[in-house]
Amino acid sequence: MADNRLMLDMTRAIAPKISGGIPEDRLVAMSQAASRAFQQLTQWREDGKMGFSKLPNDKALLDETLAMVKDVRGQYRDMVVLGIGGSSLGGRMLTQALAPKPAAMRVHFVDNVDPRTVGELLGRIDLQGTVFNVISKSGSTLETAAQFLVIRDLLRGRFGKKGYADRVVVTTDPENGPLRAIATREGLRTLTLPKEVGGRFSVLSPVGLFPAAAAGVDVQAVLDGARAMMDRCSTDTVLTNPAALLATLHYLADREVNRRIHVLWAYSDALKPFTDWYAQLWAESLGKRLSLNGTEIHNGPTPLGCVGATDQHSLLQLFLEGPEDKLVTFLNVLDHQAHVEAPPASDVPEFGFLGGVDLGALLDAERRGVEQALLEAGRPSIRITLPAVNARVLGELIYLYEHATAFAGALYGVDPFDQPGVEECKKIAYGLMGRKGFEQFADKVRSGDGNSRWKLT
Repeated sequence: MADNRLMLDMTRAIAPKISGGIPEDRLVAMSQAASRAFQQLTQWREDGKMGFSKLPNDKALLDETLAMVKDVRGQYRDMVVLGIGGSSLGGRMLTQALAPKPAAMRVHFVDNVDPRTVGELLGRIDLQGTVFNVISKSGSTLETAAQFLVIRDLLRGRFGKKGYADRVVVTTDPENGPLRAIATREGLRTLTLPKEVGGRFSVLSPVGLFPAAAAGVDVQAVLDGARAMMDRCSTDTVLTNPAALLATLHYLADREVNRRIHVLWAYSDALKPFTDWYAQLWAESLGKRLSLNGTEIHNGPTPLGCVGATDQHSLLQLFLEGPEDKLVTFLNVLDHQAHVEAPPASDVPEFGFLGGVDLGALLDAERRGVEQALLEAGRPSIRITLPAVNARVLGELIYLYEHATAFAGALYGVDPFDQPGVEECKKIAYGLMGRKGFEQFADKVRSGDGNSRWKLT
């Protein structure tokens, strides 16, 4: 593979190679729309919305992060990350995919307020040797605020105000928000989440890099890979810009051939967290009621993450013979950096053909079989080949999808950097929890909770 970098193969997504693929002439005809999309990205960059594109080159932010890692690693053995959505998925993805075994620090992610999960974690960790990283861009995320209050009370009761302050690191907006105010008032250590970087685009900031580096991930290599992909995405020609090409093919699959479900199928267990991260990035960025000009469009392809070969035994039947509404992207790994070989089995003739077969080769054969079966069924697919799952390559993949998401937003004519629908849900939850000023949102729910013949008791 040239330059030992990831490679995109779109062959099985383009007609007439595949009967259900994207017509080649439609891809060629996208030049004007793509030109407008490039212009939109330029405008978003000038408006401060493309902050994620600055992160691979932000040495000051990296130095701040690594200095904090050095500080906490010298004092604590465990880290608990309190966050949800983009405040958790990126760090979890980097840590689970790349952390050495054993990790430099054990990192636990608490991304929900399920009382059983939270209670079990607090019951088994050693508070004396644990630091808590509280992450929220706004500083007011409801779930994170509740988690924080639980931890704050627990630590203050056990270690006093100073011991509590020593065991908390807050990652939030550099100036505004409740968490920033609390951190300043109570002397908590902080890391900066730049104003122009949204939560789901924040993995290459301290949000993702701090817990990953604490676990022992080479985050400098991650940023190097992201920077390499950023350079590849700097051209304004679709066919030579990996992110623009990936976004354009997904857009055309949706709009031209009704492939509205976008499947990311990773043939590596290490990349399962990446598919979870992708699902949030694609869904929350592109699922919008309104267009950029205010027209009601209810836009949004549906993302779905899968892992091979596991999901061949759950979802593949649907993909092959169910509705023709899916575009599948395979993440193919050349070197799994581990070898497990099936022994000779002459005394088990039924399985003798597997003797001497490496499990990595079997996994690759499984993927190739799925690709061919989809091709023969007229179901389009894309292949992204990774040399290995390492820090540099994962950095490339992260930036590829971040940039592709922004470009897809421009093609669809929606703002990929906001989430107005989610904000409405937050307001209702605030009202139900008794926050002043949000009572009217709670009243909406209560007014709909009356008697109904459609309730079974």
